[in-house]
Amino acid sequence: MEVAIFSGRIYTGNPAQPWAEALKIENECITHVGSNAEVRGACSNNTEILDLPGCLVTPGIVDAHCHFVSLGLAFQLVNLGDASSLAEVRERIQKAAATRKPGDWIVGRGWNHYQWNDRREPTRQDLDDILPDNPAMMVRACGHSIWVNTAALQLAGVTRDTPHPDGGHIDKDPADGEPTGLLREARDIIQNHIPLATLEERKQMALAAQDDALRSGVTGVHTCETLTEWEALAALEQEDKLKLRVYHLLPPDDLEEAAARGITAGNGSPRLWFNHVKLFADGSLGSGTALMHEPYTDDPTECGLACLERDVLEEKIRLAYSRGCDVAIHAIGDLALTNALESIAAARKDYPAEHRDRVEHVQIYRPQDLSLFRELGVVASVQPVFLGTDWAPADKRWGPQRCRYAYAWKSLLQADLPVQFGSDAPVESINPLYGIHAAVTRQDRSGQPDGEGWFPEQKLSLEESIEGFTAVAAWNTRREKQLGSIAPGKWADLTVFEKDLFNLAPEQWPAVKTAMTVVHGEVVFRR
Repeated sequence: MEVAIFSGRIYTGNPAQPWAEALKIENECITHVGSNAEVRGACSNNTEILDLPGCLVTPGIVDAHCHFVSLGLAFQLVNLGDASSLAEVRERIQKAAATRKPGDWIVGRGWNHYQWNDRREPTRQDLDDILPDNPAMMVRACGHSIWVNTAALQLAGVTRDTPHPDGGHIDKDPADGEPTGLLREARDIIQNHIPLATLEERKQMALAAQDDALRSGVTGVHTCETLTEWEALAALEQEDKLKLRVYHLLPPDDLEEAAARGITAGNGSPRLWFNHVKLFADGSLGSGTALMHEPYTDDPTECGLACLERDVLEEKIRLAYSRGCDVAIHAIGDLALTNALESIAAARKDYPAEHRDRVEHVQIYRPQDLSLFRELGVVASVQPVFLGTDWAPADKRWGPQRCRYAYAWKSLLQADLPVQFGSDAPVESINPLYGIHAAVTRQDRSGQPDGEGWFPEQKLSLEESIEGFTAVAAWNTRREKQLGSIAPGKWADLTVFEKDLFNLAPEQWPAVKTAMTVVHGEVVFRR
């Protein structure tokens, strides 16, 4: 198979040849990149010609942090995102429950009390009166807190006497000690009582997520999920239905079973492979569980929550290293980041081989931690799209002084750190243009905050933003020789936008559609 693409604008991401007019693909690889005349000279009668005037071609966009099968599941749940009040949330839940039988679980996701008019966190009583016959679990937008009703608590056996789980917290009413219905970093207590999806159901979730990703121009994802989700993806690959690349990050508890199935670090296929072990150092900003060196500005009694204590974190890093894996550590608060970096440094003394570790989110840091960050060569795996929903809560919870180092991606690049981009879908949309817009403008998609944006000195260029979704994501998965830029010999993964982002104002970017998505030389989406 031979295909040639002619477009006035191909941004290659290759420093030796950043721009081109055309390219040619043979089978799964790029063979020629250059001017229209050069590429036409390499074409034969068997070459399919694709003329894409006005479009922008980039290296294939990789979402370097998401929960892929969970994204497909999210399409089936009660959507509580963008609700402006608790009353609206209750209305959506009640409407969904009307179609279910008594005893069925009602599950929703996406609620965010910071978007509600009174900003009050909900309680079980807010669900009990509208769901008298159904257990319910509503996952917060961040995924780190859940809101449940009394029926769910009773099914799970959660009472006033139930202790907090390790690394988690069950909110209890100070007046009577009864659970309020909010659980932070303790989702499994309830989740374990919800019937598991079948393999076929998980496959359908993955296909729904794949459709969303390819339609958004995403050619590959790094997904933080379990062997249960791997099983569904592997089945789709065997059926030749897995069209994008999936790099899997597994939890440490799955390593033994993975090895028994022959799933080991570095092994896999061009479309499905694994090397990182996912660990948690803390929770989230929205749940108030991001672990901080100093108390929250709006709550001097609270510093967040350590999901893993330092000694346990180091032990799990060593376990990953002993299996030939790298680690990916979720760290949102500045103390969580300190703990993550220092734990990696300690573990590497026993396992000094080359590592490509990563820290997920890096939403706030202390400047004094950047030197160790750089020394270790750890990737900052960030989600620029978060800025749009987080800048106001961050101001409130961390205060303006600390926020100088919040979502501060320019400073990370200036410190010579590798920075890669993801969406954390389904927490946010998988559309990469939303993240690129936030990285360049430091504003949400409605143009807030006004003026130059939130801490505008941290703005990135469009080129830097594209690199975060391409070259760095390829390097972190040890596929930099095959992916990450448009150059002869590399795999033909391409994202084609209908309009040239470089010739548009940033506020226009979120509305730009994907014209075509190419993975391994195959056109897998065409508008």
